[in-house]
Amino acid sequence: MKLFHKFSAALTAAALAAALLLSGIFLKFQERTVLRAQQARLQAMEQSVLAMLGEAELAGDPLMAVDYLSGLCFSRPEIRSCRLDIGRGMAPVKLPKVKVPARSDVPLSRRLSGKKYRAELDFSAAALDRERKEALSGVWRNLAAAFLAAMAVAALLALLLARRLTRRLRRLSAEAAALGEGKFGVKTEVSGSDEVAELAGAFNAMSERLLELETMKKNFTASVTHELRSPLGVIETYAAMLIKEEDRFTPDDISVFRRIKENAGRLANFVTAMLDLAKIERGKMELRPAKEDPLALVRDAVDFLKPKADEKNVALAALTPPGPAAATLDRELVTHALTNLISNAIKFTPEGGKVFVRASLTQKVLRVEVEDTGPGVKPGEAEKIFTPYSQGSAAPGHGGTGLGLALSKAIIELHKGRIGCGAAPGGGALFWFELPV
Repeated sequence: MKLFHKFSAALTAAALAAALLLSGIFLKFQERTVLRAQQARLQAMEQSVLAMLGEAELAGDPLMAVDYLSGLCFSRPEIRSCRLDIGRGMAPVKLPKVKVPARSDVPLSRRLSGKKYRAELDFSAAALDRERKEALSGVWRNLAAAFLAAMAVAALLALLLARRLTRRLRRLSAEAAALGEGKFGVKTEVSGSDEVAELAGAFNAMSERLLELETMKKNFTASVTHELRSPLGVIETYAAMLIKEEDRFTPDDISVFRRIKENAGRLANFVTAMLDLAKIERGKMELRPAKEDPLALVRDAVDFLKPKADEKNVALAALTPPGPAAATLDRELVTHALTNLISNAIKFTPEGGKVFVRASLTQKVLRVEVEDTGPGVKPGEAEKIFTPYSQGSAAPGHGGTGLGLALSKAIIELHKGRIGCGAAPGGGALFWFELPV
């Protein structure tokens, strides 16, 4: 369950519990209020009867009391019966219509005494209880309506509050994911003064520090590679000069010179790749776009690497549409990226295998594919192998520095394009890139 749903459910449950508690307290208060109001009304009724008994005594007219009690008892459903004593003993007051109480109804008798006359009122406990229930039923209905409305508002507020809180967490999660992808210096919005705001502030401070360290690393790498390239070139040049003077040295010496030249050249290529990658990462690689024929570029790259493929007995072919085409790109950089992909395909394709290079051009996109019949790319490695100094599971035993694909990716993205890889339909790996034209 997502944090948004947990927050919403928790806040709604808290609002529901609070509403139930308040509703119970309110009902208790209402029950007491209704009971007090009922008792006050009964007391007022008793006071009116006492007042009438006093008036009847002053007037010397007992019929006044009889008529009053008869009308009162008949008009009030909560009074079961009335009895009056005018000096001759208690006698029931006659009513226009006889009330028949239920057997289970327990009467509540109240005796009222004047100076001469006395009265006795029998209240119906069932009628009083029914009266209280009717009064509370209205309260129940109003409270239920208010409860439903309050819960709807509480649920809406819970959703809004949970959305506001989790939105900040989602934004922070997205920025953390970007930071994990190497986008150092990315910052998230810091709003409020709660723990999430403190976390966002700490995240921003960490991102700034990582950006500083990354900048220092790039500057150091660029400086070191730049300083290494010149002496490596000198070593390679002198080794080549010594190889040309075969008559002055023994065959073993010449073999050593060749190994020196090969290793110096390999290291020089590695240093050059590091320097190019550092330039691109620091935004100092100059892009020189021009109108070029991308299909001819693909064919030239294949022709350039064909001798390397023939040495390994790997069939290398370019599958491109006939005729010329035009696209705006940096020929040197795109050729560098493409030759990296083709070289990798030749390197990982076993002897007797095949490598196909396809190219297609639409009005908006140039797509180039390099397909081989090698071991392929395992699931989960597609993103990893494009990061600097990373290699796939098939790399051990084939050499390499882990910079070729990273440099190709940087070059393609410098052209605002996309690059990726996957499994080839017939087995092996399929690397591709797309460039806007």
